[in-house]
Amino acid sequence: MDPGTFRYQHLSSPNAIRLLILEPSKDQDEELRGTLIHTTLEDCDYEQIEAYTALSYVWGDPTLTGTLTLSGHVFTITATLAAALRDLRDDTRPRRIWADALCIDQTNIPERNSQVGLMGLIYRVAGHTVIFLGPSTPETDRVLQSAPHSSMNFYPSWNQSQRHEIVQAARFEILNRPWFFRVWIFQELILSRDPWVQIGRRRVRWKDFCHLLLHNGPNSLSRGKPDDGEEPLRMLDRMNRSYINGGGGNNAGNMLALLKARRGLGATDARDFVFAHLGIASDQWNVAQSVPVDYCSALGHVFARMAFYILETEDVETLIALLDQQAGVTNGEIPTWAPDWRMVPSPCAPMYKSNKLSHARVLLAPTLFLEKHNILGLVGHSVGTIKDVSATFPMSSTLDLQGMVSYQDTVSKIAALYNSTGGVYYRGDSSGHHAMVSIRDREEEHLELCRGLFEEWARFLEHLPVTCSTDPPHQHEQFIKSLRTWTEGQLGKPRIFVTSESNDLMYIMWTYLHPKATASSLDGRRLATTHDGKLGLVPAQAQKEDCIVNILGCQVALVVRPVKVEPEEEKEIYEDLMFKLNGRQSLQEPGEKHPQYLDRLPMHGPVVGVEHYAVIGSCCFDGVDPWAVNQIPKGSSLRVYAFH
Repeated sequence: MDPGTFRYQHLSSPNAIRLLILEPSKDQDEELRGTLIHTTLEDCDYEQIEAYTALSYVWGDPTLTGTLTLSGHVFTITATLAAALRDLRDDTRPRRIWADALCIDQTNIPERNSQVGLMGLIYRVAGHTVIFLGPSTPETDRVLQSAPHSSMNFYPSWNQSQRHEIVQAARFEILNRPWFFRVWIFQELILSRDPWVQIGRRRVRWKDFCHLLLHNGPNSLSRGKPDDGEEPLRMLDRMNRSYINGGGGNNAGNMLALLKARRGLGATDARDFVFAHLGIASDQWNVAQSVPVDYCSALGHVFARMAFYILETEDVETLIALLDQQAGVTNGEIPTWAPDWRMVPSPCAPMYKSNKLSHARVLLAPTLFLEKHNILGLVGHSVGTIKDVSATFPMSSTLDLQGMVSYQDTVSKIAALYNSTGGVYYRGDSSGHHAMVSIRDREEEHLELCRGLFEEWARFLEHLPVTCSTDPPHQHEQFIKSLRTWTEGQLGKPRIFVTSESNDLMYIMWTYLHPKATASSLDGRRLATTHDGKLGLVPAQAQKEDCIVNILGCQVALVVRPVKVEPEEEKEIYEDLMFKLNGRQSLQEPGEKHPQYLDRLPMHGPVVGVEHYAVIGSCCFDGVDPWAVNQIPKGSSLRVYAFH
């Protein structure tokens, strides 16, 4: 847009908006002409004669442009908006239209902030919303022509073959269009009182469009399911159910649920992953206090504030799980502890967590946020440092598990041995309940079977392809040697090595190669050993010399990577974090005890200093219970971890 050819007039009140009065034309190719008028949402809400139409569309490539003449001034708009306006233009009457790229001065950040806050009301008040999907084709014309007119009680009769052809045409010609994969459209749909789908100059009501593709009879709109199993129809079905159940946005879900459902979609401005959901989130007022709409804020700051809101309203584990569900590692623009909503969800299963302790006993812990630095501070202690890592494990669903005859036979023999000696029993102690098994007088047989089990695993690992080009040479081979040392140490221990009653690494390894398991925590991750001989499961991005830490209040441990900080910044961060930790004016020296939080823990010790890390992801190490603060190794101490 060229501000030299057209100048916006300032909006005079908080609920003021602009509307385009689009001049009519019978000639599709005639230039677009109109005027921008100022009005208020209150006046529009009471308007009974000339309700406006809200336009929902995709901005498209900003380098492809068209023009609109506004009160004699040339105004440059995107080609997609120009196409939409030409197809919405009436032959004989002016149309009142609201389109975000045109009716909001995009160069005026304060106005943009304010108008985005009104978006929910703008779509609620509009008499209609037109979902413009682009140019028509013969196939799209056929689909829209086939839609029922439910308001007229007209339901065309299609046999199954005809209906299948219509649905297939919609799949390939309509449901794959960009509108269905953009962040803003969800709010625009949910809040619209009367949405229409338009392609070219042909339009049908949203409910009739969905009725055609999703349901068979006039009364099945709210409870029917897609006839076909294709994902595009499932996506449309989810959108339609959200629209039906949304009730004007009141029941669309909280912000976290909306972000999870829409992550990985497209947005011209990535900050809109947060801002675009404020109008429909059930906790929108609380979110707005923590993450106000502000297009002057950097993307990393917006995502960091959103992450801290999730942390405060949920818990540490919820935030870490969101990081684990992220496919790939963010660049330096986003803090490593904040989910990057631009990334598609990872297919990896959730990280394994020990079931020995109920959630009710997990300790609450301080969470510290330094807005100036986008740093999250959490209290915890060190578990160790990674020595060797394996290659990344492929998805278990891609393996020929039935073909691993020798391994499966060994597993079956061990399971049969457990059953023959009385099966599993449980023993409880102060740290939880533990599954046990007796192998009376069959210790040698059990030892040999388990040794054979680990040999099968070593052979499996030897054939595992090394896919990460950044791994040091021979790293995987070195890991196999470390694994053999660890497995020798496990032989003879009173633990369960296979079946669903096993725990920690034994359970993880068993489920990964179990033919009936649906998913495993090993999918897409690595195994790793520490310098002191622990074996664990770590993210694919983990590397040698990454650190393992336990965080108070979290049932999974974290893999973190040291971050270099300049001395002056390090001093400032230390003072700010300790001030927040203590909750009082006087700063304390490193190593001094901080009783406010430590008195709540089952052990007492000092919080020693601040350490700086990037978060890589969650992990699980055999025999290490992250929640067991009373099991902090002797000589270890609590500290504040500053996550950048």
